[in-house]
Amino acid sequence: MKCGDEHQNLKASCYIRVGIPVKPMLAKPTKGVNIVLERFDGIEFTCEYKYDGFRGQIHFDRSMESKGKDCHIYSRNLENMSVAYPDVLTIIREVSNEKENLNNFILDAELVAYDTEHNMILPFSMMTQRSRKHVTEKDLKTKICIMAFDILYLNDKSLLEETFAERRRHLHEYFGEIKGKFMFAVSTDTSSFEDLQKFLDE
Repeated sequence: MKCGDEHQNLKASCYIRVGIPVKPMLAKPTKGVNIVLERFDGIEFTCEYKYDGFRGQIHFDRSMESKGKDCHIYSRNLENMSVAYPDVLTIIREVSNEKENLNNFILDAELVAYDTEHNMILPFSMMTQRSRKHVTEKDLKTKICIMAFDILYLNDKSLLEETFAERRRHLHEYFGEIKGKFMFAVSTDTSSFEDLQKFLDE
């Protein structure tokens, strides 16, 4: 068997699918904006808010709804955290029910504590007060808002080989925001130092 054949066989048997967590892409720190701009000189790139929350990879499959296994949340360490966030599962079902063409997907998001009365994000410490086992929605005092920033899989199709810009286009096309529950991460696309500095100042 040739090396190319082995590669093709590996891709055929090892592929992204709903219900199996994917190792997340994590940020790498830099010493300053100038270093970023030197590496991406003249290229437009995306700058996003970094939220003080819990990284959640959200898997949804409408076909599993009757079995109660339609939605799962995985941590950055690939741990199934679904039992700790029943309210997030409810939000995802609400979001998906608003769109008939959403059959299955894998979202990358930050889960943040949220004050729905004042429409503001709360400190991460509010989330750490939650129990991680046997949680019911009526026990929860802290509301959660899903800040979605990427989509890895949509309607039986992997999006991993698409550009980040294309994946975000799918995200905004197929999902609608629900204030205080499901929102898109605040971001800007720029190649300008001035625009980037202004965004960072915000």
